[in-house]
Amino acid sequence: MSRRRASVVLVLLTGLALTGCAAPAQAPETSAVETPAPDTGAEFSPAAGDTIAAEQYTLTLPDGWGFPDGAPEGFDETTFAADLTIEDGYRDNVNILVSPGGEVTSEQVEEAGVAQLEEAGASDVQALDRVTAAGSESAHLTARVDQGGTPYVIDQFYLVNAGQTYIVTFASDAEKPQAERDALAQSVLVTWQWV
Repeated sequence: MSRRRASVVLVLLTGLALTGCAAPAQAPETSAVETPAPDTGAEFSPAAGDTIAAEQYTLTLPDGWGFPDGAPEGFDETTFAADLTIEDGYRDNVNILVSPGGEVTSEQVEEAGVAQLEEAGASDVQALDRVTAAGSESAHLTARVDQGGTPYVIDQFYLVNAGQTYIVTFASDAEKPQAERDALAQSVLVTWQWV
């Protein structure tokens, strides 16, 4: 297995380890800076919540989303956010990881990702139609995960800039239909801007 393919495996498996936060939490102070929505021609309304400003990118969260207490280790307010309006049940969330293999193509993700997610215990794994996000074409993988008795569905997107891939994983309640998950993900992805 090539180093790049092994890196994709690592990133895919890391994304599976993230579960929804069950306990309500108060979000820390966030930037009130308005980021203008890029002209994407997208059919999805841009998210209108808090703006996250990382060193490499900015993005806007949906209303009611923020930074939960007890985020997974290694994640902070620029890499993990959740729906803070959900007080009982699975809390939808988004996390962002940097690929340890640098730039990963959509072909590489689609070729290796489905089998690797299945090997990691995911079910109903599919490579869906590619999307355009943050100025580049992105593979879109989806899978059902049952971790610790809590089923949820992930949608992963792979954004590329300056030779680096950022894996954006949305985790949603297992009962949420694909159309709702797509609308949520795209509402955030259309706000993504490289810094």
